[in-house]
Amino acid sequence: MSNKILITGASGGFGKLMTLTLLEKGHTVVAAMRGPEGKNKAIADELTTAGAQIVEIDVTSDDSVKQGVEAAGTLDVVINNAGVGVIGLQESFAPEDLQKLFDINVFGVQRVNRAVLPAMRERGAGLLIHISSLLGRMALPFYGPYNASKWALEDLAESYRVELSGV
Repeated sequence: MSNKILITGASGGFGKLMTLTLLEKGHTVVAAMRGPEGKNKAIADELTTAGAQIVEIDVTSDDSVKQGVEAAGTLDVVINNAGVGVIGLQESFAPEDLQKLFDINVFGVQRVNRAVLPAMRERGAGLLIHISSLLGRMALPFYGPYNASKWALEDLAESYRVELSGV
């Protein structure tokens, strides 16, 4: 069975790999990224050639998420993959640094989910996948802000699991 899958953060790393792998398995993939006509044009062109539909989504923007999800159309699966990492002494990070990190790693997931869930609820079907990290379950020194963002994502995902299970 082929699914239509939206992957955020498809311009590199796991996102690009997931996009190419799912296309090879026969799925329809909507690869979401920032700057598909700018800094990520080469990757967008590569993924388009491989068969992906490209949409521009900046997960830190409500309007961008809304427009990108609308352009994607009806979705069966959403993979919240967009994320960023940091390393260093926690005390060296300004509050604004943590806000930027959480805006992508946590609030970005919430923005995407809020955009896709009404249609999934209406259809009574859909799957949300959140790409997290082992550091969302354990703490390592020098990764404090990243750990905190992934711990928050883990709890957000658990809360969604319960709320969306119909229990």
